[in-house]
Amino acid sequence: MKKLFVMWSFILLIISGCSMEVQESKGPTSESASYAAILIVNGDQYLSVGTKNQGEYTLGEEVGKVETRVPPGVLPKDDFASNYLDEGTVIYSILENGDVLLVETKEEGVYEVVEKSQ
Repeated sequence: MKKLFVMWSFILLIISGCSMEVQESKGPTSESASYAAILIVNGDQYLSVGTKNQGEYTLGEEVGKVETRVPPGVLPKDDFASNYLDEGTVIYSILENGDVLLVETKEEGVYEVVEKSQ
């Protein structure tokens, strides 16, 4: 019985040791990470709320195009930068609400809705 207890303790020790992961801290100078779908336009951060525009919003003028795509885990900082939209993706204003933008998708007539974060 004692041998069985020692053997199980040893196995649990090995399993717990294998699951430990060393995390390197880079301090306050490291870049912030974000896994949210973020777009920066004119200094404001917009978050994706999906492709729910089914005639809900009226397409306005072109605001611009995504100029820079950063990796998904990096928080975009510059205007017209995104961590999920491809470079060249067209961004439109809408007539109903100044805090909402529409983003062109690959499917014709369907736009992704992004809302200004508070």
